[in-house]
Order: sequence, then structure tokens, then C-alpha cells
Amino acid sequence: MRLVAVCALLILLAIVPGVAQAPLVVVLDWLPNPNHVPLYVAQEMGFFRAEGLAVSLQAPTAFDPSDPAKLAASGRADLALTTPINLIVIRAQNVPLTAVGSLIQKPLGGLLALKERGIRTLADFKGRTIGYSLEPEEPVLWAAMLETAGLKPGDYRLLNVGFDTLPALLTGQVDAIGAFRNVEKILVEVQERKETVFFAMEEHGIPEHPQLVFVANEAVTQQKSDLFRRFLRAVARAVTLTFQDPARSFELFLKANPDLQREAELQRRFFDATVALFAGAPCHNQLEQWAKLQDFLFERKLIERRSELSKLVTVNLLPPECGL
Repeated sequence: MRLVAVCALLILLAIVPGVAQAPLVVVLDWLPNPNHVPLYVAQEMGFFRAEGLAVSLQAPTAFDPSDPAKLAASGRADLALTTPINLIVIRAQNVPLTAVGSLIQKPLGGLLALKERGIRTLADFKGRTIGYSLEPEEPVLWAAMLETAGLKPGDYRLLNVGFDTLPALLTGQVDAIGAFRNVEKILVEVQERKETVFFAMEEHGIPEHPQLVFVANEAVTQQKSDLFRRFLRAVARAVTLTFQDPARSFELFLKANPDLQREAELQRRFFDATVALFAGAPCHNQLEQWAKLQDFLFERKLIERRSELSKLVTVNLLPPECGL
């Protein structure tokens, strides 16, 4: 009887306009892009409404990658998308931020080079220049990757080129850049018609970890635990639909973001390179991964202290399919 009552309530919440929906503000990590498809699927299909939620998906107003997490930490957003590295660094500064779920289950980053420059392996970066945009994490990540090929910091040059990484690569200012396999790699291959070489970070010395996680203030997580649980349930449902019907899911994303219609084919390529990495979301309860990543950041001096995993990662709000 209880199950019947719950189902009836969810149906009522989904179809009766007068029933109040609990507001939830979710700040994205960047402008809307195919990394966010399941969120827009949940919005357009009414999965959030069916859970009694009025979810507002908001792009950040500034483009410092740590800003969304800071908004969540301050309570100005209920949830935000960020990277586990950002979270671990912020948490190590005694900021009460915790990850409640994930969206993309593997890293997207790595080093991107043009084949025409004669780069085939990481060892070929000896004497080369690598462009990057984010301090202090990128120099640490790329140095760790290059160490696996026996290269030391004096063997190559790291150059901060701001956010103009692609122009720097294409004009020959640098020989490689820190990049995403589902964005810059595709842009070079499709728009410039050039062959690329991509070195995935998780294959070259960087611990495996999710690319994007949902984070929230620790106190807000306790206060809104039921809302967050419902949110993650809707995300899990949307991820399932994204796998079952990727074409429809992508169209729902474009419907929610009509300004991207003019470059729909390029966005579709980004999505095709991303969709497999939603597998398992929103589950983020592989605590061994979190421990290894935090140890790596500590050993590389990106953080001065380790956080308790139970504080860093909240797992008790995940849906049953996460195996808890």
C-alpha cells in the first residue's frame, strides 16, 4: 500500500500544476554542452517534476572553474558540478563541501598534439613546449604524465597561454596542449582536418576518477538530503534513457538549448564522444578511486592535508542501483 501511495503522489506531482515543487538550484561547471545531456533529459522529460522538484539549471556567470563549487560551498547554490580535483583542493582548505553524486565517470582530459609535429609517444615531448590554461593543477598533471615516459621538468617547457590553447597549438606557438578528448580533439579533426594524437591522463600516471561530480555544502546536504536523493534518482533515470535512446536524448538537449542548433552536427560529435562515459552515473561510491586521487594530489603538493573520505564523499543519497 505504501508503494502505491508513493507512486500516486509522484504522478500527482508530475501532472498537477497546482502542487508545489521544491526548488533546487544547480550550477553547471560551464556553459551548457553535451557533458550535461542527462540533466536536460531529466528536465525535458519531467523526471525532476515527477520527483517533486523544480530544478533550475544555471550556467556560471564567471569562468573560473572553481566558481561553481564555491557557490555551492557558500550555499548560494544547492548543488554545483565540478571536478573531483577541484573538490579535493577546496575541501583541504577546510571548506565544508561534499560530493553527493557523479555525472561523467571517467576523466576527459589529457595532452593533445598534432601528428604532423612528429609526436607519437610521451617521450617525444622532450624539447617541446606544452600549452596550458589552469594553475596550479595542469602543470602538476602534465609533469606526472611525462614522468611515466622518463621525462623531467627540464626536458620540456610548460607555457601558460590562458584560454587560447587551441590557437596556440594550431599556430605552432606550442607543440601540445592540455585538452579534452570530447572537445578540442574533435574541433581539430573536424574543423581543421588535421590528425591528432591524444594521451589520456588516466592511461599515463593519473589515478582514475570521475570527470564531473555534484557537490554541495555539508550542512545543506543534511538539510536537503531528501531533495538531493530525489534529484539523483531523476538523474539515474535520465542516464538510463540517454543510453537507451541517445538520438532522442540529444534532441532534447538541443530543444533546451536552441542557441546550439546552429552547430548541431559539431555538438552531436561532442556528445557521441561522451555518451559512454555517463555509464554508472550518478554512482560515485568507488572510494578507493577517491583515496588514490587524494593521495596523488597530496604527494604532488597540490594539497597540504588529506580530508576524511566520509566528509569528502557522501554516498548515502545514491539510488539503489549504486549497490549500497
